[in-house]
Amino acid sequence: MKWFREHTRLAIIIGAFLILIVIIAVSFLNKGNSSWFGKKVEGGLTKVQEPISSAGNGVSNGIFGIFRFRSIAKENEKLKEEVSTLNQQIIQNRLSELELAELRELSNSLNYVGGEREYGYVTADVIALDGSSWFNLFTINAGKEEGVIKNSIVVGGDGLIGRVLEVGSHWSKVISLIDENSNVSFQVSRNLQLLGILSGDGKGSLKGYMLDPEATVGEGDMLLTSGIGIYPKGIPIGKISSVTLDTDSLLKTLTIEPVVYFKNIQKVTVIIPN
Repeated sequence: MKWFREHTRLAIIIGAFLILIVIIAVSFLNKGNSSWFGKKVEGGLTKVQEPISSAGNGVSNGIFGIFRFRSIAKENEKLKEEVSTLNQQIIQNRLSELELAELRELSNSLNYVGGEREYGYVTADVIALDGSSWFNLFTINAGKEEGVIKNSIVVGGDGLIGRVLEVGSHWSKVISLIDENSNVSFQVSRNLQLLGILSGDGKGSLKGYMLDPEATVGEGDMLLTSGIGIYPKGIPIGKISSVTLDTDSLLKTLTIEPVVYFKNIQKVTVIIPN
């Protein structure tokens, strides 16, 4: 009895264990019987087994869910990679289309030169600006090594852009028509006998005057290079947007809208005399 008093907790545990063994043994011997005691035993075991089974099922479902989540995550990552690859292909195809369109436009510039004098040409990209919002001065990625020389003519798909001002090994600086330091002789496409001089205003437009004060010109007339000076004959320059008479000089002054959009030039053709 002394031992039981000193080890009460242990004795209770041993007793409960022995009772559990007896219950299990009786349940086993009465398996399938519908006796009152058997039902009570089975009911008790069910109460004990239910939370254990639920816990087991919960763990099983949790583990399955974890693996399923990882599988879905991997599938999502794979889909993201495929979408990214497709987007890159679309971008590359779009860039290729734009490149071809630009080159087709530049090929038009080859029709601006010809006649008695032979010319070569180089296609180049604009790589730097002078800081202005307009393309007054800009740099291209073609220079001496590509055959470019000073005063080579620079054109776009729509018409005249300007001339080469300075040349490096693989770069050139271009001064455009709209720069205030540019001067070009022109003729009116409707009547090639009508000549004039124009220059840039530094703000995206051109100003000019007719050499003959009696020349009949009007809004919408197309102006071309006359072939006088360094520019080959017949390159489109722009359209007359207004005509006024300068009472001091008695000359007809012109405001001209360039055919080239001087806020966005990406590719050019440099025409090189052979």
